[in-house]
Amino acid sequence: MRSVVSSLLVVALQFGFSPVGLAQGPARETLSLDQALAEARANNPEIQAARERGRAARVRIPQASALPDPTLGYTVMGPNFIETRTGPQDQVYEAEQMIPFPGKLWERRRMAAAEAKAAEAQAKAAERDVLLKVAETCADLYAAEASLRAVEEVRQLLRSFENIAQARYASQGGSQADVAKAQAESSEALRKLFLLRQQREAQAAALNALLNRDPQAPPVDEVALPDQPVLSLNLSELLAFARRHRPELEEASSIVARDSHASALAKFGYLPDVSVGFQYVQIGGGMTSDPLDGRDAWMVPIKVTIPLWQNRLVSEVREAKRNLAATQAQLKQAENMTEAEVREAYARFMAARHVAALAEHALIPEAQLAARSAQAAYEAGETTALNLIDSQRLYLNAKISYYEAVAETVKSFAALERAVGLDLTNVPGRTGGAQ
Repeated sequence: MRSVVSSLLVVALQFGFSPVGLAQGPARETLSLDQALAEARANNPEIQAARERGRAARVRIPQASALPDPTLGYTVMGPNFIETRTGPQDQVYEAEQMIPFPGKLWERRRMAAAEAKAAEAQAKAAERDVLLKVAETCADLYAAEASLRAVEEVRQLLRSFENIAQARYASQGGSQADVAKAQAESSEALRKLFLLRQQREAQAAALNALLNRDPQAPPVDEVALPDQPVLSLNLSELLAFARRHRPELEEASSIVARDSHASALAKFGYLPDVSVGFQYVQIGGGMTSDPLDGRDAWMVPIKVTIPLWQNRLVSEVREAKRNLAATQAQLKQAENMTEAEVREAYARFMAARHVAALAEHALIPEAQLAARSAQAAYEAGETTALNLIDSQRLYLNAKISYYEAVAETVKSFAALERAVGLDLTNVPGRTGGAQ
């Protein structure tokens, strides 16, 4: 059995794992959760792309309300001039401007403004998604690092127990089975160290990517989580804040507004547009005695479109109404999903907070006391090796459960902020306490 443990240690060293000295290797960074969130806001490419799309939608507003480009024309007469009362036409200069019926440009502008609000809401949602991923990754990285320390602590205890078992076996006061059990449990702890180290490396790499850091830069070694988040709002207040601040609801409301303006614009299709022009005609010298002989002429042509094809217009109005009904249904669905996500995240947070408190104040102290008692009893020959190993395993599981509960508390709080669409650590205008 000892040869198996030695072989595992050799393999661990070959692959760069050092369970005894976890701090070996290049110096790495310790990052707080708040620092990670701020860095993601500033540098994450997904957030930057969403913001740029929102800015692009904003500058489309003046484009939507602009008049169509005017047209300029120039006509050169052929050899057969058109004779007028005052002489032949030589050249014609003209300009024309199409003017949509009053109200059409205004509705187009309002449509563009609503689309810009929807794009800005999408940018907020993208930012919230990234911040949730950062918080979850930081929490998992914290849990992996803390669990590594807990496993190493228990592994050191198991090694001391192994030494005791070997000493008792050498003096014929114990059995070889006790030594084998201690070595097997130590190997199991070593296996957990390998897996936790791999999880920590994966989470650190994911965090580097979310923060848009150089992939070759040293990864974050440890995350310092803040104090356990405290929720100062009850469920009813959270739902009320979500209705006002959740980006998906802002986006859906903006899309409804856009389609409402699109429906109004479709009805404007029954009304004509006006085209106003100006023509300037150069007149050549004639052979008349008219005092206006050879004088240039000008005119102002006015044209009006005729909304004649009713099959097209009626279909456009019906299509716009159907689109509006569809987006109204999507808004209702977004409201339903918002309430469901807020309730789910709230329940997760409350459960995780209670589990973390139970583990910290009951499970860990009780398991630690049981482990110490079992070790003292074993050293005194009053209990079996199996009871000692079970007590150490219970202590390790209690500590890992606590770290996982702490991480889940942070993750569920971040999920609640994502569902509400608001940072809940400093909420304006709160009215009550948590339920």
